[in-house]
Order: sequence, then structure tokens, then C-alpha cells
Amino acid sequence: MQRQAQRPNIIVLILDAVRAKNLSAYGHSTLTTPHLDAFAQESVLFRRAFAPATWTIPTHASILSGLYLSQHRIENINSNRQFHEGIVTLPQALHKTGYRTAAFSSNILFSPRHFLDKGFDEFHELDNLMESQQIAKLVKSLSDQPAGFGRQPARYARKSMTPRLLLDAVNQWLRQQDDGRTPLFTVINLANVHYPWAVPPDLLLKNFRFNPKYLLQQEFASLDPFAFNSGRRQVSDLHREIWQTLYNAALIHVDREVGRFLKAIPQRQNSVIAITADHGEMLGEYRDIVGHTLTLHDNITHVPLIVHHPHYPAGLQVERVVQNLDLYASVLEWAAVPTEFVPSVQLQRPSLSQAVANAQQRGGYAFAEEDYTDSYDLLAGLRGANPSMNPKQYPQRQVSIRSATHKYVWCNDRSSEFYNLEADPGERNNLVNTNDAGEKTILRELQDALSSWQSSLEIFPPRAVNIAAKRDASLTDRFKALGYLA
Repeated sequence: MQRQAQRPNIIVLILDAVRAKNLSAYGHSTLTTPHLDAFAQESVLFRRAFAPATWTIPTHASILSGLYLSQHRIENINSNRQFHEGIVTLPQALHKTGYRTAAFSSNILFSPRHFLDKGFDEFHELDNLMESQQIAKLVKSLSDQPAGFGRQPARYARKSMTPRLLLDAVNQWLRQQDDGRTPLFTVINLANVHYPWAVPPDLLLKNFRFNPKYLLQQEFASLDPFAFNSGRRQVSDLHREIWQTLYNAALIHVDREVGRFLKAIPQRQNSVIAITADHGEMLGEYRDIVGHTLTLHDNITHVPLIVHHPHYPAGLQVERVVQNLDLYASVLEWAAVPTEFVPSVQLQRPSLSQAVANAQQRGGYAFAEEDYTDSYDLLAGLRGANPSMNPKQYPQRQVSIRSATHKYVWCNDRSSEFYNLEADPGERNNLVNTNDAGEKTILRELQDALSSWQSSLEIFPPRAVNIAAKRDASLTDRFKALGYLA
């Protein structure tokens, strides 16, 4: 039976904490992503795609709304903010026009707890999925224990089994819901490249000369943003080496499971599949910063974006600057959703189809924000972790504008930064005071474009939630493991 008007199933897969530079599809020297590489050969790869924020909650909120952080202000872990009632989320828009919508998440930050389920018919969290399988249920039970022998191995096993458990559940849902009449839309968050890393031992033994003793040492098996970013601990070359190895190994693991998932998708050739990341990761290479906050460096903001669309040319690489935020307008276009009921500001970014049509043009701008002046004060947590830390070490608020070749970063409490990324991809040589006439011209262009963008932003203040969701000891422990609590 044919679908009504041939409306495609649409799958958005968000690979949490995956930075573009570590994918072999984006030029990494290690073959980290052979399955994503193969997927890119039959899809469109956007070489310059950027996230609008630096961590999970605000970036997911942006993808779901088409708005930037300073517009939607969904930006903390306190479960006390909801989208403004005037915002039409992607699943709302698709549901309204006949799609069945579902989310699958292995990250507790992308969850109904933070009111990111607005418009989804179903929201499947990892904890609930684990309850449906006997072995997974046992592993979950052991890993949830407050203490005791076996808890750490169980937590390792729990995370290691996550990709297959989650992605198999997605494919099962796609098969069960596919009645030939109702198109399907799903958003998936897969968080296995997010620290703490839990890589199947066979991958570490096969791909890396890795000493397993480091898996037993917390400072190597994970990142501790509060300890390292506050200066309480110092990043060493060994830290960087081990973190890079575990990060790449986790990426190989996720790529293997994504390849398996892609192969099993029903009606794959007639589906639209978008694979991206919510943000990247800092592994101590730049200013000794670890995690994915405190900087708008490309290691965090430059993310993969690969789209399979039946009408897009296979193997195309797009040079134009885009954002994963552009998925909002793109999904509505792919689903043939009328936009009369969507606030026009939510369509402020063009559909990715425009970039595909002008693939070799290197124009366009991407914007990113980080703000600790409102509802989420990460800097206070850092100072609590190390009272002797310089309180002015990191900016309270920063906004960047990224072109194909340059980046300008405005900060509210210190000098701005300006980089020529073709000559200085590591962002180490600040040219904000340059005397070079050509660079000064580009700097003024970026400053003017940023000012124009900021002045045009329409704000949708979030709704306050009077009774925040309770955070038990287990949840607090998981927030700490993810680096969001000291």
C-alpha cells in the first residue's frame, strides 16, 4: 500500500558528544567510522555544520524549535523551565499533519524530565527499555545500587550494551508502526561517545594497544570537568593520550552499531535519515579545557551532519556553512508540513535543501552561544570545586559567529577573539588586534553580521515550572558522571 502523498518516514539520529574532526568521513587519520563513511557515500555530507550551543539541553531545544539559546532559554538541569506556549516543536508540527512521533534517548538530559517531550506521541528512555529485557534489567539493578561490589562493572556493561538495545528498539518501533498509511518521525539520542566511556574490550584490544589498567582509574576512564577546568587537577599528556584513545574507541563502537541499525531500517531508501551531534568534546588539547563547556572552540561546535534523502544526490559534499538547527525548517519541508501555524521566527534558518542546491558556495554564517548569567551558573560550581581558582578565568557569556574561513567570539567580560581558521584551525592566534588590512575587513564584516543577528532575535521566554522534578541520589550521581554537577 502506498503512503499518502508519499510522505517519507523521517529519522533524526543525534550522536551525543561527537565532534566532526574525529570522524574518518571528515578526514580523521584513524578509521573510526567506516559505516558512517559508507552512509555518507550514498547521502549528503555537510562539511561545515555547527551546533548553536555547547551541551545537550539547549542544543536539543534548538533542534526541536528552530530557535537559538538566547531565544528559548531552555538551559539548565533543574527541570524548572518549559518551552514558551507559542513555540511549535517539530513533533507537534508533524503530529498535527498526520505523522506518528516518537523519541528514544539514552541521555537523561534529553527526556520528559526537562520537558523536551512536547509533541511526541511516545518517549522511550533507556531505563524503561532495560526493564523489558531480563539481562538488561539485572544489569540496571546492579548499576543502580548506591554502593557495593559489582556496581562499577555493571555500569560499564550497562553503557556498553546501550547502543544495540536502543537502536534495536527504534527499528522494532518503525516496523510495528508502519501501516503503509501513517508516516513516522523519530528523534534518537545515543550517548555512548559521551564520557564516562564504556567500550567493549574487543574493540580496545583489536584497534588500540591499550593498557586495561586505565579503565580502573576514574581520571582516565572519564573526564572530570570540575576538577580539571577549575585547576584542582592538571591535564597531562598521558591524560590527553588516553582520553583520545577511549573517545575514538567509543566512536568505533557507536559506528559499528549505527551501521547495523542503518542496514535494518525498513523502507530505508524511501526514508529521510539525518545523522548529527548535539555538540563535540574538549579532550584537554586547548587551554587544558575538558568536557563541552567554557569555550566555543570548533572541537565543541563543529559537528557531523549527514543526510540521506531520496532526492538528494548521493556522495555530495556541501561546503556552505549550516547548523544542525537548520533541521527544523528542513524536516518541515521534507514532511510537506504547511507552515502557516508555525511562528515565522522558527523558520529563521533556511532549509538544508538550499545548501544542497548551492553545495560549492562557501557562504553563510553559524552562531553559537554560551551563557552563565541566567539560570545555569556553571562557573559557581567550578569555584566551589577549587576556591583558589581565578574567578575571571572563563567568560560568563560568549557568542560566536563562524564563516567558512573565520570565527569571531564576543565576550561580555573580556576582550573578544578573532581567528583565521584556515591558517590557524586550532584557534591559538587571536587576531582581534591585527594590523592586516584584509583581516581587519573580515573582522568588521563578522562584527556587523553578529550585531545584526543579535538585534533581530525574537525572544520566547520559557514558562516557569513551580514544582521541579525531584532529584534522587541515583540521578544526582548520574548528573555528576556526565559532568553537570560537581
